[in-house]
Amino acid sequence: MPNSLAENQETERICINLENSSKPTDSLLPISVEMCAEQNVRSSREEQFNEFLIQAVDEAITSLGEPVKNTIYQHLKDDFDISKDDIPIKIVEFSEIIHKIFGLGASRLEIKFMKNLCTRIQADTKWPEHECLSKWIVMEISFDEYIDKMRKNYVTQTPKNP
Repeated sequence: MPNSLAENQETERICINLENSSKPTDSLLPISVEMCAEQNVRSSREEQFNEFLIQAVDEAITSLGEPVKNTIYQHLKDDFDISKDDIPIKIVEFSEIIHKIFGLGASRLEIKFMKNLCTRIQADTKWPEHECLSKWIVMEISFDEYIDKMRKNYVTQTPKNP
């Protein structure tokens, strides 16, 4: 499970303090600064992934029409206290709500979320090969498991230079 915002802020505060320290008090300081820099990169990648996920969900919901999109987001906010920006950190609850709203159609919508996300992060993911079925149909993984796996892969992946 990803670190909470408070934990990330505390880590960043500690890292900044270590990096700005005028004199090292411990022989492990260079290692600590390096570990903090790595944590900052991971935190940045986590935020970037969350933004890509929000965009992927928004694009799929927008395809249903602007009034439907507005109604869904309003329903999420009013009835479930989930804003659009909360979706990445409340992905399980979001998935359950989508299933309550759309019933059997929710799975197709979640596939659209996954396709959009995969396009945005340009994932180098290996999928099982099947002759006549789409990789999105044969995967035996739930939406929230997929998001968790993609998040871990994206955050730990070394960014590619353009």
